[in-house]
Amino acid sequence: MSAQPAFAPVRREVQPSPRSEAAARRLKLVRPVRSRARKAPFVVVVMIMLSIGLVGLIVMSTVLQSQSFEAAKLDREAAALEIQQQSLAREVDQLMSPANVARRALVFGMVPNTNPAFLRLSDGKVLGKPEPAARGSNIRSVSP
Repeated sequence: MSAQPAFAPVRREVQPSPRSEAAARRLKLVRPVRSRARKAPFVVVVMIMLSIGLVGLIVMSTVLQSQSFEAAKLDREAAALEIQQQSLAREVDQLMSPANVARRALVFGMVPNTNPAFLRLSDGKVLGKPEPAARGSNIRSVSP
């Protein structure tokens, strides 16, 4: 068996046409064009954006710091007002104590009742014998 391929390539020589020869004469080799984009506007835009960002961060930091000082001041004020409220609540409790009410009642001329009577609301019955309190009778001294 022979080692020849079943199909042999056919070689044809291509003859340049006169038109393509004229076109080839007009074409010249040129240096590759260097793509030099203008870098200055891009750099300026990036620098402006960075500057605006930096200024924004400084302004935001300053505002947050002033707000933290204001918050600390308000916290101190709230603590002082809470102390004042507690002091006023203690004073109200002292003024509402039974001993203080009795002492002030004596100052206004009231007398304690030694024989109280009670009214039962379910049936309206009076328990005990109601007697008017007499000035100077059985007055106990009330300590302040």
